[in-house]
Amino acid sequence: MVTARAITDQTFGAWVIKCNPHKTDLAPMVASGNAHEHWCVADNYRSRLMVPGQPVLFWVSSHPRRGIWGAGTLTGTPVSGPQWKVATDIVLFDEPILASSIQSIAALSTLEVFRSPQLSNPSWVDASAWAVIRQMLPSMM
Repeated sequence: MVTARAITDQTFGAWVIKCNPHKTDLAPMVASGNAHEHWCVADNYRSRLMVPGQPVLFWVSSHPRRGIWGAGTLTGTPVSGPQWKVATDIVLFDEPILASSIQSIAALSTLEVFRSPQLSNPSWVDASAWAVIRQMLPSMM
């Protein structure tokens, strides 16, 4: 039996690229104000839905200030290789939007990054969650 995929043009809001600071050094990114330009993604149906121009959120996990540290767009489609990678343009915020603030909003308390934090990149938020999160982003976005 084939099940319907949750991500469609109607349900998609934004991709979420997760960064574990125990594996990827945040300091150079914070110093530059931008996340790395390329991020590993799983070779799966989600990565095949990624196209340039789609919004992307930068989620820092395993950190005392875990949450959304930046936002931007995809600048390419995933490229296959030993590790699939996707190109991004992500600007970091002066202050992250902390997970505790996000979870306090009922419409966001069940985001995939909370329900299944161990999933590989990319995660995603649906259109209704993206509408709420967009209002939380700094005015530079």
